[in-house]
Amino acid sequence: MRIKMRIQRSSFLPSHAFLSVLMICLIVVRETPKNVQACCPAFAAGRAIRIADQKILIVWDPVSRTEHFIREAAFKQPTRVQSQDPQAGTSANPASDFGFLVPSPSQPSIEEADSSVFGRLEEKIQPRIEIKNRWSVDPFPIILSPFALSAKSPLIKTDQALPPMSAVNVLEIKKVAGYEVAVLKASDAAELTKWLTDNDYEVRPNLEEWSKPYVDKGWVITAFKYDTSASRTEVGGVRMSFQTDTPLFPYRVPKDQFADEGVRNVLRVFVVGPGRAMGSLGEGDQKEAWNRPQLKFSMPVEYQDIRDRIGRALPNEGQDWNAGSASDPSKPTSMWLTAWDDRTWPSSDKDLWFDFDPSAQAFQEVRTIVRQRVIYLPIDVLGVLAVSVGLMIRRRWSTTA
Repeated sequence: MRIKMRIQRSSFLPSHAFLSVLMICLIVVRETPKNVQACCPAFAAGRAIRIADQKILIVWDPVSRTEHFIREAAFKQPTRVQSQDPQAGTSANPASDFGFLVPSPSQPSIEEADSSVFGRLEEKIQPRIEIKNRWSVDPFPIILSPFALSAKSPLIKTDQALPPMSAVNVLEIKKVAGYEVAVLKASDAAELTKWLTDNDYEVRPNLEEWSKPYVDKGWVITAFKYDTSASRTEVGGVRMSFQTDTPLFPYRVPKDQFADEGVRNVLRVFVVGPGRAMGSLGEGDQKEAWNRPQLKFSMPVEYQDIRDRIGRALPNEGQDWNAGSASDPSKPTSMWLTAWDDRTWPSSDKDLWFDFDPSAQAFQEVRTIVRQRVIYLPIDVLGVLAVSVGLMIRRRWSTTA
């Protein structure tokens, strides 16, 4: 089955973009499109697309072993790139042609989702504010007080404390939120590359290297592109829901997307599950603790509160989510929300897996506001009082003598 891929150009759409989803690899197409959001770009000669800041949400249902994955993604690009073809001149639209691939352990259900979920989660994880008073003494001559006091002002300091008749089987084709989506199951990475090439994708060498581990494990690869036949002008948020024994984010990116230190992006990760989420990179003997990010928040959140914040992004607005219910004592009445900021991404060749610890210590970031409080001592008045007291004492001694 052939699919003509006309992919749209990405331009940071924080509220609409998602899915470039679970991760990862973008690929270029040969036709000119509009605006799309994804995770890891692939691009034709003369083009340069890089990953920008990202936000992801993973909601884990431990009863049905289902992961719901929502992403807000963006890409950055130079304004003009010189074409390799001397007769083509300079391209004003250097990132106009690309698509992206997303791996998952099982075939995903793909639907449009409410991408405003991230704004509601941001409100929840705001730091707790602590106000502390710091006292000091400031001696000054009262005769100069009009000048001294007017020059002083309170000091506020803030401490900032992703039927096999051939090697590539097309499982599903659908249109979602302004995207055309093809769900693929490949048994050979080279054949997957050939399928992409045959369907007008311009595939670079890093793509085959990136896709091979997923193909070898029997994962499903989902290809996204802009739907040029859609009446809408912008793509929307997309949710991928799939079965997995362990929730994950395909954190691994193609090597040509590794960013140098100092020019990396902020990856904000939200995870909702039955305990404090803990991440690890890789599996088996290659597994290592995910110590890269800064923890921002990890606390149990009442079921109704968390559902109000994320329900519209879940299937059936969260009605079928097996999180908790006050009327059902067999289910917890709260779920943990954990959030991190990872400023080292993209720079890894391993995927990110999550476990949960319901007995862990809760954490909320604290922002301390220190208010400088000053006690002003008029030294000239104190001096006069000291002299007066000294004279009184001397006079009393003289009288008693």
